[in-house]
Amino acid sequence: MKRLIRLAIVTLLVTVPALPALAKSYHIAGADIDVEVMADGSLLITESLTYDFSGSFSGAYRDIPIRFGESFEFVSIGDDSGDYQPGGCAFLGCSSPPGTYGLDLQPGLARVVWHHSSVDQIRTFRLVYRLSGLVTVYDDVADLQVKVWGEDWSVRADQVTSRVHLPGEAAQGDVLVFGHPYGVEGETSLGADGVSPDLVAQAVAPYQFVEIRVVFPPGMLSSTDGALVVAGNGLDIILDEEQHWAEDANDARAAARNGAIGGIL
Repeated sequence: MKRLIRLAIVTLLVTVPALPALAKSYHIAGADIDVEVMADGSLLITESLTYDFSGSFSGAYRDIPIRFGESFEFVSIGDDSGDYQPGGCAFLGCSSPPGTYGLDLQPGLARVVWHHSSVDQIRTFRLVYRLSGLVTVYDDVADLQVKVWGEDWSVRADQVTSRVHLPGEAAQGDVLVFGHPYGVEGETSLGADGVSPDLVAQAVAPYQFVEIRVVFPPGMLSSTDGALVVAGNGLDIILDEEQHWAEDANDARAAARNGAIGGIL
């Protein structure tokens, strides 16, 4: 099942630029976001971010918004040499030894700052954390929306990929996947087995988000301790939303082909 990408409503992954030691340049050669849905509906997220550095750089950071009802737990940050150690400073513009990190938990925000030494090279950093309260469990379906690439990046990403691992077993037809927004070049898939959602987006422009939405049977969860429970059925609501957003995207594309321009006075 393949979908083009559309407009999102849930903010999860707000990502921000590296902190250069000198005013050089960089972009993201690849971002791979692995989302494991745990049995209680919480998420274990592993971000592998590949930076292409031109010049000398000494740090990077990630801001992860935490909304009301959600919770965050840091697990690790590291690279191919291993995990970084705590003790590094956690405010923007600071300096600490390479291989260290700092964590700053603010109201509504978790900031992870890590320190490295990179000169004219490609580096991949791995960030692992847990989030609770993002999966919405209705009577008939569970709904997961994850913004795997945030609109706060000021540089391009050559490719953004994401996979969602579901707990338990599902049959073909039980799982749906959607990608957002429709204007991004990419596709979603349920894999060869029909129950393994993934997403690939190409040439993601600066300040452009990418989101994956996965709908699955609530019976795949053994509890809802890490999820948001909403009474009533949700599937028809979800399908109506997706249809509405797809029609809006088609209207926008048609207007662009016709040369229509909108604005305010």
